Amino acid sequence: MDEYLGFKEVALDEAGVNAIFGEEPENAYGCLQNEYLVAKDKEENLLGIFRCDGTKLCRVPYKAINSRFLGKIKPRNLQQQMAINMLYDSDSTVKVITGKFGTGKDFLMCSVAIDLLEHNKFEKIVYVRNNIEVKNSKPIGYLPGSYNEKLLPFAMPLADHLGGVDGLSLMVSHGQIEIVHLGFIRGRDIKNSIIICSEADNLTKEHIQLLLGRVGEGSALWMNGDFKQCDAEIFERNSGLMVAVDKLKGHPRFGYVKLLKTERSETAAMADLLD
Repeated sequence: MDEYLGFKEVALDEAGVNAIFGEEPENAYGCLQNEYLVAKDKEENLLGIFRCDGTKLCRVPYKAINSRFLGKIKPRNLQQQMAINMLYDSDSTVKVITGKFGTGKDFLMCSVAIDLLEHNKFEKIVYVRNNIEVKNSKPIGYLPGSYNEKLLPFAMPLADHLGGVDGLSLMVSHGQIEIVHLGFIRGRDIKNSIIICSEADNLTKEHIQLLLGRVGEGSALWMNGDFKQCDAEIFERNSGLMVAVDKLKGHPRFGYVKLLKTERSETAAMADLLD
């Protein structure tokens, strides 16, 4: 069975082009709800991107992110364009982005979340991490400081999009961002918030069920990760992220896109050469 990517690509002949650009193009390609369709001609030229609403295909408009901290952020490839559309979609409340290092998972997710926060679409960002250190690295031991100071090193992907640690600390002090250890999430009822779980490849199925159960009225759960980058054997045997994508695909409240291309830098892309 082919891997579910959150999108399909099709090459259209003249009849297919006429059909898909009709008034209400039917879902003739078997797309699941919220799955994207990348339409190209026979010469591989892009014709358009569409998203299945459950019955028909809807044209996806081009959209950039306007960030107060990073300026205007344009998608660098088709998968990023689909991911941005998914993140801004108000109908889906559980969103997942996967992909290898440097593809933009945290970059897109954090940037859109901050933009939505600044436009009062949500009251705060709840940043959740299972504090697992990188596989085969030595633990640094007891971390001094307050609860937030202990968790700060694990929230650096978010700080990178807020102008650094000072920007993150400021938003934490104003109650706009809450950093939470996964171990303390049980029993919470989180309302009107974006719950972001980075490095969700280090979660079991039970962890993700726990997170889903915390999503209260007006909230959404966003997760990202790399299926090949988990840092303990338990997550290889029981990949919650993989189970979530497989079980939730096609659900009207679920959105997913896999990013395929490293965009961080030419140097970062060299990591692929070591495989």
